[in-house]
Amino acid sequence: MHSKHVKSPCCGAKVRRFGKRRRQCCSCNKTWSIRQKKRGRPRHRTSADCLQKVFFRGFSLTQLHSAKISVNLPAYRYRFRQFLQRFLSKPYAPKIPDGPLVLLADGVWFQFNRKHWVLYMAALKPCSGKTAVFLRPQLHCGRESANNWQKMFASIPNDNRARICAIVGDNLRGMQAIAEDNNWLLQLCQFHMLIKLQVRRKGIRRKLIGGSIREELYDLISCAMRTKDAEKYKTSIARLEELAKQKCGTKRIRSTVREFLACVGYYRTFLNYSNLHLPTTTNTMESMGNLLRAMFRRSHAGSNPKSLLMWAEGMLRVKGKLACNGYEINR
Repeated sequence: MHSKHVKSPCCGAKVRRFGKRRRQCCSCNKTWSIRQKKRGRPRHRTSADCLQKVFFRGFSLTQLHSAKISVNLPAYRYRFRQFLQRFLSKPYAPKIPDGPLVLLADGVWFQFNRKHWVLYMAALKPCSGKTAVFLRPQLHCGRESANNWQKMFASIPNDNRARICAIVGDNLRGMQAIAEDNNWLLQLCQFHMLIKLQVRRKGIRRKLIGGSIREELYDLISCAMRTKDAEKYKTSIARLEELAKQKCGTKRIRSTVREFLACVGYYRTFLNYSNLHLPTTTNTMESMGNLLRAMFRRSHAGSNPKSLLMWAEGMLRVKGKLACNGYEINR
């Protein structure tokens, strides 16, 4: 709509013409252009598929810069960062399928200036599907803690959070309390438990104290976590309780056995609730963590916490989702 009697935006007084393209306020004599020009250097457009090439197809910025003859590499890196910031400034609303959901959680460790930083990642998997959709990550200073996980879970939209029925994660102190407070089932990662025994159960380290019994501990714990036979389960638990009272290996091995006996029920949640098709490991999150580390090595990004979070969130948004198969009880 064209106004015939326009008032000045500064004083609200009458406006007079001040040349062909300018106007002037009759009260304070301030002038302005009727067609405002954007200040600063013109923005250089970046190809929209550069994010796909860097995060999805494994290109480095140096490889993409090879075709940019008139632009130096530092300038091209700066333009890519500006384009990535504009991409992340847009609201992120991933498409989550309908129905009950399973929450996958895992942290990736980094270090800056001799301080520990943890990138908290979470993904939602439908119970009837085989794909996990990643949520917006968070980066916190210090070691992995339940308080920071609570902040991460609080950022999940309420409509999606209300449909979560189970969580799959590591045996972190405080994770059981978080699951109980939110009325979620808890499935602990079996891989992380077995790897504690598998790391030193063969090879040269066999000569350590209690090396001959580590194979038995590995088999007993594997059977107790996965067997469907009640008799085999009782026999394995009874044997583990007996060994836990003896000097079965080093202190670390004995503490691992006692830790498993205290939380054995959380490792068998997938058997007790077979209708949810819960994953028994957090391998999907581990795979994404490996992809992030490979991307940082390839692109030489993530030199500080702010840059790391920006690049990690960009990759999670572009990647979007990964395959995540639930355990089939009848296989």
